[in-house]
Amino acid sequence: MPKYRFLCPACNRECEKYTNADVQTVPCHHCEGQEMRRQFPSAGSHKTTEIVDSFTGITNEEDQKLKTQDRKTEHFWEVEVPRLVQTYSLQTCLEEGWLVYNDKGELVVGKAPKKR
Repeated sequence: MPKYRFLCPACNRECEKYTNADVQTVPCHHCEGQEMRRQFPSAGSHKTTEIVDSFTGITNEEDQKLKTQDRKTEHFWEVEVPRLVQTYSLQTCLEEGWLVYNDKGELVVGKAPKKR
């Protein structure tokens, strides 16, 4: 069943409910006897996120964003930087931090910046 947004014209309360596609009105629980009208599906529907850990309040979306960002950073430093080092000049690579000098004075591929 799809999720639709309903609005009560009397009390201006809105809610989202899972209903059949042919349902146009549902009863309002705050106003006795009033009908809530179904709104256009894509107009201002609320964002729903799942809480993975209710104790810490971490949502699935925030956790997924961090994982995706970590994978992008890892891919950049392991795959893209070696390609860039072969393409760009030594000066550009040093300025961008792709190449760095280690303690022995050798030129090596840099590491990802530390997380804050």
